[in-house]
Amino acid sequence: MRKGEGRMKKKGLAMLLVAAMTLSMGSSVYAADKADDQKELSITVSGVNGSVNFTPIYVAMEQGFFDDAKLDVDYVLFDNGPVQMEALASDSWDLGFTGVGGVLSGLISYDAKLVGATNTDNGTQTVWARNDSDIVKAGAGHNTVNDQIIGDADSWKGKTVLCNSGTVLEYLLIKTLGGFGLTTDDVQVITMDAPTANSAFQAGQGDVSVITGAISFAEDKKDYTEVSCGNWADTGLECSIIANTASYEDEETYEAMTRFLKVYWETIDWMKENPEDAAQLCSDFNAECGITLEPETASLYMEQDPYYTADEVLESMTTTSEAGDYSVMEEKLLGILDFFIETGKYNAGDDEKMLNHMDTTLMEDVCAELAE
Repeated sequence: MRKGEGRMKKKGLAMLLVAAMTLSMGSSVYAADKADDQKELSITVSGVNGSVNFTPIYVAMEQGFFDDAKLDVDYVLFDNGPVQMEALASDSWDLGFTGVGGVLSGLISYDAKLVGATNTDNGTQTVWARNDSDIVKAGAGHNTVNDQIIGDADSWKGKTVLCNSGTVLEYLLIKTLGGFGLTTDDVQVITMDAPTANSAFQAGQGDVSVITGAISFAEDKKDYTEVSCGNWADTGLECSIIANTASYEDEETYEAMTRFLKVYWETIDWMKENPEDAAQLCSDFNAECGITLEPETASLYMEQDPYYTADEVLESMTTTSEAGDYSVMEEKLLGILDFFIETGKYNAGDDEKMLNHMDTTLMEDVCAELAE
């Protein structure tokens, strides 16, 4: 049985599918309650390299939890959410774990379904300038979003910024600049994924780099100063679960999704009970993605964006927002999308396209399974 397949990465304009790899399975301590009576099901899931929300999937595969639940799980990983969603056009996966950039792209452009959320997505997004930069020399206290953000309008204006456009990283950049009364028109943005931006910045390219994930905590930052981050800029982001609509409407694949997510939240419980093992496995997962992340740093990495319980997710999906006729979960996405529309990154009317794509049925079934 295959336990996983490679990852997809974007290199320049090309997206390359890495060869399939088989993951060795550890001894299992969590098993599906009714595994003996269940038929084996298959599912393909997708995510972003080294991400917090995909880590429980890697853990479950390594620990054999999906085997116990009679699930054959394949996976594909991407460098960012929008590229991940492009693969929906060829039905490359059934269930996707992604940040807001992938969510908006999936709902607006690919008619995907919003079926859940996994964790906050503020704590690992960071903005860096060199220690000798005039941004750093300007100090804090000049930004209306948060006076912890470093720099002022004059020091930021005209700077070259390495940032992945169309993602949560651009949203962080836009909010940071907005606090100085600036927009992305006031800086020069060079689009590249976070690992490439980090490497290019270390090589001397650009004045500012905007990155995310484990590399935000890497030990290569001694010559740099953190000038903004998701928490300072109050981005209010979270990672979500997106379903391929065709897969969601297939009865057997839907059953596989339900079983998969039950194991997902059981794995989160296991990780909370076994924090040292979880940190080591998070480190191993990042190593598989070509990212160096020591277990001690991996522990900090996961603490920055804690996992929701399944009940918390369902509550967010079923509680009506005070701002309109939509859920609290949709309200968070609309706030971000409205910001993108105002700054010309999305078009007027895209907010209407985004709504009516959320379906609570899957999370209702998962919560019922977990309660048994």
